[in-house]
Amino acid sequence: MIQKYISHPITYVATVCLVAFGVVICVFPHFLPACSRGVNYAVQLMLLYLAAGLVTLFFKQPKLTFVFFGGCLLLCFFLKYSLKNDAIDRWRNQMLQDNESKEQEVRLKAAQFNLSNNAEPAEIMQAFRSTKADILSIHEVTPDWNQWLEDSLGKVYPYHHTMVDIGIFGMAVYSRYPLVSIDTFYYDEIPNLRACIDKDGTSMCFVSVHTLPALNNYSLKRLKEHLSTVAGQVARMDMPLIVLGDFNSVSWSKELQDFMDNTGLLESRSGFMDRQGSFWDVPLDHIFHSTRLSCADFNSLNDDSGRHLGIMGAFLLKPLVQHVKKTAQ
Repeated sequence: MIQKYISHPITYVATVCLVAFGVVICVFPHFLPACSRGVNYAVQLMLLYLAAGLVTLFFKQPKLTFVFFGGCLLLCFFLKYSLKNDAIDRWRNQMLQDNESKEQEVRLKAAQFNLSNNAEPAEIMQAFRSTKADILSIHEVTPDWNQWLEDSLGKVYPYHHTMVDIGIFGMAVYSRYPLVSIDTFYYDEIPNLRACIDKDGTSMCFVSVHTLPALNNYSLKRLKEHLSTVAGQVARMDMPLIVLGDFNSVSWSKELQDFMDNTGLLESRSGFMDRQGSFWDVPLDHIFHSTRLSCADFNSLNDDSGRHLGIMGAFLLKPLVQHVKKTAQ
């Protein structure tokens, strides 16, 4: 009975339309702005197409199998060519295991957190400590959270700068090292923090960003303009740099793809999903880094229940000669 139903011509036509619709909203989301958020779930949709293809293969339906596997393949190529990171260099460094040279390189660890996840303060503090980060970027800092952060982190992170907000745009940065310079620039009254630290005689800079999600044409335009404002600030900074925060967009979206193209920054995350979280979780927070830095490690930070708390990246400063050679290539 099931085999007779799935082999019906109407079922085949409906399947082709459904798969094509899924591919279009992922690869060309701007054609259908109302469904543009679908691009966030390109990975999940690809895996569902793969599973559906295996099911139809089991029921000996070659046409449906071809349609599902075709949709899966198209999304595979789309995701593959959206990667802009140094994962190959990261793998090569791990294979070489040149510990002596690594000890001589300046290492920077940075973490990004958002306090709006309803996690317990004790769990958040445990996540803070587990990172052993040099820099903490913390978003959605309200007056109550601000006092708790100062009391809890002040001894370990003596250098900090906070902008409290009763809404969602409160942010703070906590550092183990002196903040050589710190500044705030705005996009339409939305703050972005820019600062530099001095570690082992080397200056490194970071920018903390919090954007609004693109839910319609208007908010999509605002997201593009916000990222363009950040890109303009990044272009003025010629030191080793990381840009981290809640971008409310996946790294394979056109908005972040354009942002990375315009700035030359690379994504620290080497995968597409949070391995410890839910199947439907999508990576909306990111740490981008300049080519002067190499990402040595990246982790997604969750509590015991799998609730997402933040992300952490560890970076190595490339020798200047190596950086110049790679840029010339």
